[in-house]
Amino acid sequence: MVRSGGMPGDVLGRAIRSLRSVVGAATAVTLVLAATGGSASAETAKVVLQFGISYLPLSVMQAENLWEKRAKELGLDLKVEWQNLGNGGALNDAILTGSADLAAGGLAPMMKLWDRTRGNVKVRGIAALNSSSLLLVTNRPDIKSLKDFKPDDKIALSVPKVSYQAVVLQMAAEEQFGKGQFEKLDAQTVSMKHSDAVAALLSPRSSIAAYFGSSPYQEAVMKRPGIQKVLTSFDVLGGPTTFSAVWSATSFVEKRPVAYKAFLLALDDAVKRIANDRPGVVDDYIKVTNTEESERESLLAIVNDPQNVYTLVPQNTEKFSEFLARTGFLDNKPVSWKDYFFPGIYPLGGN
Repeated sequence: MVRSGGMPGDVLGRAIRSLRSVVGAATAVTLVLAATGGSASAETAKVVLQFGISYLPLSVMQAENLWEKRAKELGLDLKVEWQNLGNGGALNDAILTGSADLAAGGLAPMMKLWDRTRGNVKVRGIAALNSSSLLLVTNRPDIKSLKDFKPDDKIALSVPKVSYQAVVLQMAAEEQFGKGQFEKLDAQTVSMKHSDAVAALLSPRSSIAAYFGSSPYQEAVMKRPGIQKVLTSFDVLGGPTTFSAVWSATSFVEKRPVAYKAFLLALDDAVKRIANDRPGVVDDYIKVTNTEESERESLLAIVNDPQNVYTLVPQNTEKFSEFLARTGFLDNKPVSWKDYFFPGIYPLGGN
């Protein structure tokens, strides 16, 4: 399985050379500024993102000021603002209202916004961030599969029907209950923040029987007595599949090309740092998220897990999007992953 970095060295080398060619115009601007004694232009960029170590590349970028550094190399004085939001709906609202330039969350909210905005702001993915195996866990010893859930057993996840976890749950339901039965458990899902879902799952008085989460919350709750795994997203999807990605409106890419190209280079820098210095990137994550130092070893174990892949390359997204189109989540069926990602990462390949 491919680990942090996401691709063999020769492919990565070609991709980065292509990215450098993309930023050629911006570099030319830098040279002109230097020759004429001009100063770099100034811009502000705001990123909204969800919680969790699936967004580690962005945490590294934030801690190390990688985007600002790459922008400065290209002649742009960039100030970056970062804000955490609770779910994909809030992320998409931020993009649609123009209160954020980039959003980072699950693949399903990104796909939904791509579908909704094809005739106007034209939102697309800038890059993938992470492929990780998400766990559906339960506090009930009698629940071994989805067929064991009783009508009163509630399943906590970020947003019913539209979050990444909700879609994977639908895919799993159709596998177990039969064709067309993907909504079988939708009425039993409850919207909760990850931390609240964990607390509810551990409470003996709660109606929450299961939690479909992400790292590091799922690993933390699995350490508690009486918690067991029901299934994983990789089980349902047949292997590594992009979980988190970053997206924007087309106006950001077209009207702010230097910032866009600097972002791609900085994101690649962050992924390389994850591959080469895992203890260091965990320190970065703790720094920007104000995580307790006592969680360091647990976080390092997650980053070292071969089922956590940090890469710009979209993985297995076409299988995911085909399900979304077939079940009516999307009105428009994409032909390939290139329909919902911007061209900046095309040289990397993907699916």
